[in-house]
This record gives sequence, C-alpha cells and structure tokens, in this order.
Amino acid sequence: MEGKVKLTITGIQSGFGQKDRSEICTMADCYEKNGTCYLFYSEYTEEGLVLKNRLTIAPDFVELRKTGNGTSVLTFKKGERNSCTYQSPVGPMIMESETGKIRFRSGEKELRLDLEYTLYMGGAPVSDYSLRVSARKTEEA
Repeated sequence: MEGKVKLTITGIQSGFGQKDRSEICTMADCYEKNGTCYLFYSEYTEEGLVLKNRLTIAPDFVELRKTGNGTSVLTFKKGERNSCTYQSPVGPMIMESETGKIRFRSGEKELRLDLEYTLYMGGAPVSDYSLRVSARKTEEA
C-alpha cells in the first residue's frame, strides 16, 4: 500500500492504577519497500510545536522516530528489551521498551498494527501500552 492514507493511532496507557486513552487522526504518506511500511505524518503538541514522525513497520520490528523538539526514537522487537530515547518537556530521557506483541497486516487498501509494550526507566516498569495503528487509502490517493 502506497500513497496518501488516513492514519488513526489509538493508544491505551495503563499504570499507577489508571488507564489513559489517546487517539491521533491525521493524514500520512505511506511507502512500502521490501515488506516494510513507512508512514510519515505530523502531529502538534499542546504548546503548538509541530512534530514530524516516521513510523517504520515490519512483521517483527517497529520504530517510531519523532523530530521537532529534539529527537525521540522508540524501538520495538517482540520479546526484546531495547534502549530508547524519549524527548520529554524537561529534556531527553533514556528508557527501555519491552515488546510483548507485534501483529501487522497490510493489504492494497489498508494496514493495521497492534503493538503491546512496557516502558522501563532505571530498570523499573513505568507503564504498559497497547497501541493500534490503522491506515486506509484515501479516495484521492
């Protein structure tokens, strides 16, 4: 699947006895090469900054790279714990992501990713995440 897509990313963060749900709906550019999909999209922070994002999705690997207020790189590989840099409002934080599930399906008009992971800081779990990424070709694509 390539071209302009409608991108929806829904996340559920659980930790500290609560669950928070977030959702981003935006347009993205989708490219595919050798079975790996690349989604390029922008999002806006509460402070009005524009973040440029590249989401790389392969059957067993996912990477989210954000630029605009420093650089954040989150890497996911099933069953592995990976070091990652997260750009917070107070500066970069070194964390680890441990991936429990990557399920990726891609067709001519739609792709879907289900990702489950835990973030660690200083060796201690911070939060569990469940993320669903859906992309559909638009009529004008």
